[in-house]
Amino acid sequence: MSQTLAYQFNRLLRGSVPFAITVLLALMSVVPIGISGYAIVTPSFAAISVFYWSIHRPYLMGAPLCFVLGLLSDFLTGAPLGLSSFLYLLIHAIAVSQRRIFIGKAFVLTWFGYFLIAFIIAILSWIIACLYSLAILPLTPILVQYALSLLVFPLFAWGFGMLQNNLLRLT
Repeated sequence: MSQTLAYQFNRLLRGSVPFAITVLLALMSVVPIGISGYAIVTPSFAAISVFYWSIHRPYLMGAPLCFVLGLLSDFLTGAPLGLSSFLYLLIHAIAVSQRRIFIGKAFVLTWFGYFLIAFIIAILSWIIACLYSLAILPLTPILVQYALSLLVFPLFAWGFGMLQNNLLRLT
């Protein structure tokens, strides 16, 4: 028995939710909110999303989508083209390779995993930015962005978990 077109379309829409949410988070990262200096230290919302969905639904957040998200993020932020793609692909590769450690375990372990991966990404992005600009850039904004990302991770993970349990359980 073949599936109806409406069912297949519904499944396609549900499957695109992680990508669409991550695009919205990337857009949210560049919206000016009027706080002086916030643009420099905006939490890495898209990186949080890539990490979460790469662990919990890797077939919905594949490497090609991470690459596209990175290009979009670079266009939005004015970063060197390919930097965010490289970093998102690295987050995706690490999360997928260590997925069995995180699945079914306590949330604290996932948070600690993000703590480690985000630190590696923060330092790596700082090194690449220093090499790109041929100068030693201040490390403080990167560390503040890292700390803010760690603080908001539980809120986003909870929201993604609710979304996964209520909307994506059939995909």
